[in-house]
Amino acid sequence: MRIGILSRWNATCGVSLHAEALGREWVGKGHEILVLAPLESTADADWHHRHLDVADEPWVRRVYAEVNNPFDEGWVNVEEFLMHRFDVFLIEGYFRLPVRALKNIVEKIKKSGTPVVLVLHEYNVERSKPLMELPSDAIVVFDERFIREILQPLKIDLGKVRVISYPVLRPNTRDVVRPHFAEGKTLFFSFGRQPPEEYVDFYEALRTIRRSDGDVLYWIIRSDGELPFNEGWIYQWRERPSLEKLYSYLRGSDFHLLPKARGEGKVVVSSTIYQTIASGTPIITRDGRYVETIPTDEEGFGAIVKYRDVSDLVHKIELLMKDEGLRRRVIDEALKFTEEFSVEKVAEEYLNLFTEILLSSH
Repeated sequence: MRIGILSRWNATCGVSLHAEALGREWVGKGHEILVLAPLESTADADWHHRHLDVADEPWVRRVYAEVNNPFDEGWVNVEEFLMHRFDVFLIEGYFRLPVRALKNIVEKIKKSGTPVVLVLHEYNVERSKPLMELPSDAIVVFDERFIREILQPLKIDLGKVRVISYPVLRPNTRDVVRPHFAEGKTLFFSFGRQPPEEYVDFYEALRTIRRSDGDVLYWIIRSDGELPFNEGWIYQWRERPSLEKLYSYLRGSDFHLLPKARGEGKVVVSSTIYQTIASGTPIITRDGRYVETIPTDEEGFGAIVKYRDVSDLVHKIELLMKDEGLRRRVIDEALKFTEEFSVEKVAEEYLNLFTEILLSSH
């Protein structure tokens, strides 16, 4: 199958990660893809997007400019879009797409007989509404919340809506990296570029735990500068590691502390969870909308560990440090989650959807 993908690519954001996971899986299965991606300079204007220091694959074209508003005049290389023939065209839908410039192009692609599938990445009605201007044969959402809170209020035909989970990544590496300074210590790990305030709970909790257990260290990897924590038990590196290297760091750590806001008023998933849950290192993160579809028990233990506030975080970290059986249960649940929503299964669900649309059109 020849699949066109309109998306960010080779960047640190959930949109790019989703497209890359599916696209590379399809390539590995013998399908042909062509990625139509944004100019890096325009995408980097968005806080969520930072281009990785890698060369684009031969099947990636940088052919449109992102915009601040979907209805702003945006630049699109029309010839590049229309010169290719696809069996199906997948649009990773996010707010900074130049919808005004893309609408006529997508209509032409669809009229040529190519099915169009839109994946909804936006978190509310206002930001999703412009994307509905793009013609599509199917709209994919990650869970039922997107249907109830966004698509139903927009009065979208739910007959063309499909629920397909965000995919869990499993990089092909077994490397383990544990820093020399962590020998004989309990090592907590965080990475990314979240706002500093989202790390404060972890700082306060670990500082509390250190009063009774001085063998606790916090290892933080940031791509955009250090956090304002000047403690001898906190080690900060500035780096934007590849997924394979990130997994080696996770496997060398005892716990993964994932900084995340509660996300009130949004329909959101944490792409970072799907990026890292297969590592086998327990994830601890704030309870909220980003993780409300991740299964846990009443106490917040399951495929990940959810905490409510700092005192609850302290309690749960201390339980996990003392109770090897509880820690093993979290790891086992995470591995079950990995199997259920693996990129292999999710990519196959999309192929089944594409085939269903192609058959119904004949």
